[in-house]
Amino acid sequence: MVESLTSVSSELLESYDRLAKRAERMEKELCIANAELEKKVAEVETILETLPVGVVVRDTNGQVLRVNRALGRILGAPNKDLLQPGNQGLIPEHSETNAPLNISAPDGERRVLISSSSPIVSDRGAVTGSVDVFDDRTQVATLTERVHQMDKMAALGNMAAGIAHEIRNPMNAVKGFADLFLRNRERGTKDHRWASLISEGVSEVNAIITSLLTFSTPEQLNLEEVDAQAVVDGALVAALQRTPGNRDASCWTIEIECQAQRLSCDHIKLRQALRNLISNALDIQPEGGAIHIDCREQGDQVFFTVGDAGPGIPSEIRSRLTDPFFTTRAEGTGLGLSLVHTIVRLHGGSFEVLPKSSPLGGAQFQIQVPKTPLR
Repeated sequence: MVESLTSVSSELLESYDRLAKRAERMEKELCIANAELEKKVAEVETILETLPVGVVVRDTNGQVLRVNRALGRILGAPNKDLLQPGNQGLIPEHSETNAPLNISAPDGERRVLISSSSPIVSDRGAVTGSVDVFDDRTQVATLTERVHQMDKMAALGNMAAGIAHEIRNPMNAVKGFADLFLRNRERGTKDHRWASLISEGVSEVNAIITSLLTFSTPEQLNLEEVDAQAVVDGALVAALQRTPGNRDASCWTIEIECQAQRLSCDHIKLRQALRNLISNALDIQPEGGAIHIDCREQGDQVFFTVGDAGPGIPSEIRSRLTDPFFTTRAEGTGLGLSLVHTIVRLHGGSFEVLPKSSPLGGAQFQIQVPKTPLR
């Protein structure tokens, strides 16, 4: 009996030793497997964070589990904010039609995204979630729009140049006769007043024709080094010479901040472009209001920004504002902003309607030109 118990005990001890050694071996194998798994997870995390496209990982209920750094950059919001339950609505949904997604990011910028989505399938074939990928095509869309606009402006420019030349000759004759009639009439009479109105009207038409010719066949730049402050001051004086309803300039509160120093530019053309922006800010507030003009340097670029306290610009027409002859005002010609675009492009710069409201709550336009344009 004792021998049997001894034999059973010995077998149990041997079995225990075998199990202990097996458990130790399995633990080591598991540690190695975990280390390999951690390494692979780290590699996946590194790849995910270095991808140039935005990635969103969702569970089967559509809840966001993970986003990468690129998505935060595209949407203009920190990743930790996007993962907050109340902020997950900021993350766009995948478009099943593969059509471009036009979104307004949390930072106020417009984005054009192309999305794709793939299910996450386990080894057993069960769907455990999905991965959405968002590629930022905003720059491509902007460049495409710019190319289309340049083609359109070139075609319209050729047509405008022909019309302008045909109109200018008879208009000069009208002005000549009106001025001659004006000299032969006594001040204060109806004939003198009517002749003055004719002469002023022809001068306005001539200014429009000049804008058309500048827009269609822009001249070469006459570059000279000038003070940025002088450009701003000259543009403001020119804009205030003709205010809406001929109201006194004191009806508008105009604040100027100029931190830029000197730049090389065609100061007459650049002053004209800036004057058009200031005139727009006056016209959008015909009863008076506030205007903010900012000029500052950033690297080798100079930025001129004009903001107003008007009603702002609807997003649906923002992209059309520089189209020739497009205007929202009955008395407008639709050439002002087109001319600004042409002049700034001559300088090798850019002109845009900023998506963010001005500090005064209205629209905000910005001219960017290099300190020294390429000749």
